Amino acid sequence: MVVNYSLKTVIVDNLVKKYGKVIALKGISFEIYRGEVFGLLGPNGAGKTTTIRAISGALKPTSGKIFVLGIDVIKEPLKVKKRIGVVPELPSMYPELSVRDNLYIMARFYDMSRDEFHERLEIISEQLGIKHILGIKYGHLSKGYKRRVDIAASLIHDPEIILLDEPTSGLDVFAANNLRKLLRKLVSIGKTIVLSSHYIDEVMELSNRVLLLYNGVKLFLDKPINLRKILKLKKKVKLYLAKPADRSLLIMLEKNIGCEDCRVELEDERVIVIDTDKPLETVTLAKQVVEENNNKIIDADILPPSWEDVFIKYIEPLEKRECGQCPLASTGVCG
Repeated sequence: MVVNYSLKTVIVDNLVKKYGKVIALKGISFEIYRGEVFGLLGPNGAGKTTTIRAISGALKPTSGKIFVLGIDVIKEPLKVKKRIGVVPELPSMYPELSVRDNLYIMARFYDMSRDEFHERLEIISEQLGIKHILGIKYGHLSKGYKRRVDIAASLIHDPEIILLDEPTSGLDVFAANNLRKLLRKLVSIGKTIVLSSHYIDEVMELSNRVLLLYNGVKLFLDKPINLRKILKLKKKVKLYLAKPADRSLLIMLEKNIGCEDCRVELEDERVIVIDTDKPLETVTLAKQVVEENNNKIIDADILPPSWEDVFIKYIEPLEKRECGQCPLASTGVCG
């Protein structure tokens, strides 16, 4: 589904949440559009879960306004809850009940009749690939299938917006990949998704736009690709050597590859990784240095910056209070 940027489904205006003396959210504002995957990204304690809970009506903010599908969340939280689906970070199903019985309990929460439930169950069990496990106890499922059932529970009443808090937390690589495919399918059938995670690659891969939070403050809100442009991150050159390298070769490369502040690391005894602004020139110069050191480059890869690098470049200077190193120093965030 194409994102409809003329239709706002969520409006958050100057949202503040305090827990005693701790300020979890410090006046953040943003909008979410129909058909969008909106990513909330940040380290633990950034305010992601607090934001999700506030949007869902499960948490009353200290101040600010939240509107979901035109409804004032603070004034009418129950009305909002009937039009959204929430997938919490931790499982909330009954382990000794079957998948079908768990989903029926959720359907009754939304005042669905038995006939309405069965009709809806037929649709979502097909969409999510859980038809064959409806009779199995929830507690007997793998983590991947438990997550699918959690999502099914959030979809049982056919909500327009789905809020997911750390959806792939604890899943293995294959289960997490299958879940991401599932989220894309949900978008294709018209759902708006708000995705909270500290997994950078996951949020960047799935989201149309990303809100980067740190310590309750909005640092960045835009398309993922624009974050890369703003930070001007270095690319990585990965060199595969014929023979094991030693520390002396790394020192030689640091001195002779013609790049200021280039980081040279040994990933494996035969693999060297270099962060550089000029990858092709770096490979050429590195080849000369390696051969002078009686070794040989048998292959080389040039890789784009990882989203882990994005995160490090934003967050580390803030945590160390090194404001001059942060691309957002002019915003006053690091004051």
